[in-house]
Amino acid sequence: MGRKPRIEFDGALYHIIQRGNNKECIFSNNLHKNYFISKMKEFKETMNFDVYGYVIMDNHYHIVLRRHEKKLSSIMQKLNNDYSKYYNNFYNRTGHVFQGRYKGILVRDEKYLLSLLRYVHQNPVRANICKNVFNYYWSSDPYYRRNLHRQLVDIDLILNIFSSDRKTAIEEYCKFMDASELEESSNFEDLHIIGDIK
Repeated sequence: MGRKPRIEFDGALYHIIQRGNNKECIFSNNLHKNYFISKMKEFKETMNFDVYGYVIMDNHYHIVLRRHEKKLSSIMQKLNNDYSKYYNNFYNRTGHVFQGRYKGILVRDEKYLLSLLRYVHQNPVRANICKNVFNYYWSSDPYYRRNLHRQLVDIDLILNIFSSDRKTAIEEYCKFMDASELEESSNFEDLHIIGDIK
């Protein structure tokens, strides 16, 4: 029996999770992380989607994105296929790079979105790679702290939730991200995938 298609609609906001096949470290080389981020930026421009957050870990990634006219499945197929070809070519290998289908979890409200972004940014802290969110280079956190808008990450939506004054918004964002408590993974990863049967 085939899998049910994912439910999608224009303007929907998703939390995407994709792991390396057999939990392999497919981003252990910083060149690989750079390549993936550059392709995300390229496809964002050509396929018109918004990126609100991401983190690239050694064996998986998280992206928080909003799709518009292009289907999420088309965006993810393009991104994952391109990276798989690059990775296999780099190591002169064949076979699957990613483990099955990506998870695509619908984000329904602002409070959840803020906690989700903190969870995404806390991944390296949770993995004991660094002590603080701001110490990890391969995430969207620096875009917010440095007010880097009109680039890969669309920071306005999140910062405007904190305050309409940008300086205050960044200060409040930093306080929120730098909180000592860690978000529970079960609140963000153990949810039903859009289109899956409950």
